This record gives sequence, structure tokens and C-alpha cells, in this order.
Amino acid sequence: MQNITKLFLEQHHMHCYENEWFASMDQALHGATAAEAAWTSSGTSNSIWQIVNHLIFWNEDIIHRIKGIENPDKAENNEETFGHPGDPEDEVGWTQTVQRLNEVMNKLKTTIADLDDEKLKTPYTANSCSIERLLSNIIMHDTYHIGQIVLLRKLQSSWGGVDWT
Repeated sequence: MQNITKLFLEQHHMHCYENEWFASMDQALHGATAAEAAWTSSGTSNSIWQIVNHLIFWNEDIIHRIKGIENPDKAENNEETFGHPGDPEDEVGWTQTVQRLNEVMNKLKTTIADLDDEKLKTPYTANSCSIERLLSNIIMHDTYHIGQIVLLRKLQSSWGGVDWT
């Protein structure tokens, strides 16, 4: 495997599943209920559920960009990517949303694994940044939102801390 591709696969795995310098996506969502996921701190901030919807949208969009196909789920604006705050009574819906996030993250992993270092350096479309920069941006984007999820869980006293083992 190519060195840069391997690095992106490691970064992807860490931000999804390993608690290294920060809580992973898996840890941030671990044990969250539908009520906790739908909660907002002020009634105007995004809920955890909305942040997860946003992560699903943008990671799917990155997959489409890398594959050179148009995303069929266009958003009029970024706010639209967050969707509805979620139903605090809908445990099944919340579980399905988390499962969908995991599916998208696994698709992104497969998409990254199919790249080589040369492909990473090419623009994903004419007049755009490289795929390498695109992946770097989405990993930082996701990590930022993982921090928001942790903060929301701390504000609602549902955060159990990071399992560093």
C-alpha cells in the first residue's frame, strides 16, 4: 500500500474508532439515547442528531466527489445538511441514524483504500483542490463536530468520559 493512502486510512480509523488525543466518533456517540441525541442546549443550537445528519451528508458528498459522480442529495445550503433535530422518543430512528453514519464511514474507508498516492495528488474535479486535501479537510471537519457532540453530552450530563484503554 502507498504511504499517503495508508496515513489517511490510519487517520480515518483513529477519528472513527480510537481514543488517542481526543474522543473518537464511536466513543462520542456511545450510549447516547434518542432523547440525548435530540436535545439542544438552547433550543436554537444543533442537536447531536443534527450533527450526525451533517456528518452523514458531507462524508457521502466526499465519496461522490472522489468517485467523480454528482451527489444526488444536493443541499440548498449548509444549514439544510443538519436536518430535523430528531425525535426524543424515536430510539429506532436514532439507532438507524447511527448505523447509517457507520455505513458511510465504512464506504469512505473503502473509497480511500482504493486510491493510490498518485491519485491522491490529483484534483477531484477541474479547478478544485487535490483529493488529498479534500480528505484532510473532511477528517478535520469530522473531528471538529465530534468535539461538539462531546460538549453537548457534557452540557446534558450524559457524557461518561473517554475510555482510554
